Amino acid sequence: MIPSLPTSPAAGYQLGDVIGGKYEVRGELGKGGFGVVYLTFDRETKRLCALKTFKDEFLADAATRALFKKEVLLWVNLGQHPNIVSARWVSEVSGRLFVEMDYIAPDANGCVTLHDHLKKARGPLPIEQVIRWAAQFCAGMAYAYDHGITSHRDIKPGNILIASDGTLKVSDFGLAVAAEAALWTGDGEKHSKSPSGIGGFSIWQSGGNGRCGTPGYMAPEVYRGESACIASDIYSFGLVLWQMAAGSVQPPFVGTYRGDIDVFLREIYDQQMKGCPPSIASPLMSVIVCCVNPVSSKRYLDFVDVHKALEEIHEKLTGDRLAAVVRDEQTAELWNVKGASLARLGRLEEALSCLDQALTCEPEYLAAWNNKGLTLTRMRRRDEALACYDKALTIAPEDVRILGNKANVLVELGRYEEAISCFEKLLTEDPRNAETLFNKGNLLVRQGKYDEALSCYSDALASDPKLAPAWNGKGVILAATGRWEESLDCYTRALTFDPLCERTWNNKGNTLFEHARYKEAVGCYDRVLALNPKHATAWYNKAVCEDALKKVAVTIRSYGKFLEVATGEHSKLIAYARQRIRELKGI
Repeated sequence: MIPSLPTSPAAGYQLGDVIGGKYEVRGELGKGGFGVVYLTFDRETKRLCALKTFKDEFLADAATRALFKKEVLLWVNLGQHPNIVSARWVSEVSGRLFVEMDYIAPDANGCVTLHDHLKKARGPLPIEQVIRWAAQFCAGMAYAYDHGITSHRDIKPGNILIASDGTLKVSDFGLAVAAEAALWTGDGEKHSKSPSGIGGFSIWQSGGNGRCGTPGYMAPEVYRGESACIASDIYSFGLVLWQMAAGSVQPPFVGTYRGDIDVFLREIYDQQMKGCPPSIASPLMSVIVCCVNPVSSKRYLDFVDVHKALEEIHEKLTGDRLAAVVRDEQTAELWNVKGASLARLGRLEEALSCLDQALTCEPEYLAAWNNKGLTLTRMRRRDEALACYDKALTIAPEDVRILGNKANVLVELGRYEEAISCFEKLLTEDPRNAETLFNKGNLLVRQGKYDEALSCYSDALASDPKLAPAWNGKGVILAATGRWEESLDCYTRALTFDPLCERTWNNKGNTLFEHARYKEAVGCYDRVLALNPKHATAWYNKAVCEDALKKVAVTIRSYGKFLEVATGEHSKLIAYARQRIRELKGI
């Protein structure tokens, strides 16, 4: 059985750490059962942002990481709307998934979420404020449904933010959908079987079924295992609306958790199916009752209908109509953000189209030229990428980021002397830049200048001790020059910071294999195969190690797996594997 992947002990980031060479950690905004949100300073845009990442155990499976990216991309593609927290990027850094979101600063009382406001109020919120926030929520949700969102799935006060100017913003689109997939895709036993609390994000199992959401806010049909949809989001919103009108920090149908998740959830469900929440003296009670009808077909059709109902009540109370919410125009910045996110997810043709739209809106838009260059590089259209970087450098001749990207393309084109010139110019500007030192080291390796490359990797690690690729690169050189114990230490350090790096596990396995530490090498190859079951050489090397350990049955199996995934480039190994299988079977 292939062992499960480890959780990195160095997953947490400290004040001053730099994530992905771009985000400087300024603090921690929140932590829950599913992940952490950091306050960071974006060194490129020079602004504060929130960076959300997720626990390793939920994203150890490659298919699940891909689904998370897909779901978060739907959120990114919503662009900017006044009642939605914008998600600007989704990317992987050292094997971890990150989402960049707008940073919503707390107000003068320290309140950020609707949950904070409910705790602070200690009673019903003013009716006009409730209606205004509820209408803004509906406007944001209606916009989201019109632009590809099928269900939010985790509507609750903790996922509703209130900006310091009083504007409501909905957050965390798509994360609950992807999280439930993580429960099914990965090993279910690794996830919590109890709720993380009303304010938390929960992944749990009950009655043999895995679900994701927050107990007390799920619609009855979701509890029964039916698909979430607009109707179930409207139900959850109705519970939040009741909380605002009643001044309650908890939803209406929640009792006390006494240690048994099945009993707890069943009690909530039974209360929900009885119909109405506790009556309150509020003109919004009729809207609430319609939203939380236990029969989904008897609720409002969509959030536009809910907004209309709120408008009627507001007009009766004040004589005024609610202000219409207008969608922001598609600017060059929005096209650029969308294009860069699509590129990071491998949807390169779509990305290129968005970046061209950005440049149509603003022909001298530096970031779009840079991102177009990055996209073309990934498409192996290197000459076109180089032209993009040259154009960008006419706009900003001293931009070190673009100069670094140009240098990397020159390396791929084999124009090493020009690339070295770029790296040296970059290091003149910033002699301790870890990324530049690492890239220069990679180029020196290509030129066979191992001592100089080793020096570059060491300098990079002096600036950024958590730079896993530099530890891996240093390990490769040390192994090639006979310093294999030191190389193993480098690989171990690299895997501390990036436990999901297939290349490093394979390199470590190869070094152990070459020095007859077969059992340890098999463990490394198992890690590789957990990440990539079609890694042919890992199957072959694993088989050779098992053969040396005289484990006949598993050796035959591993050679067989190698033959299933091997291609023409492995012809000599294929011939040997077939011969060895026959020998082991005594044929």
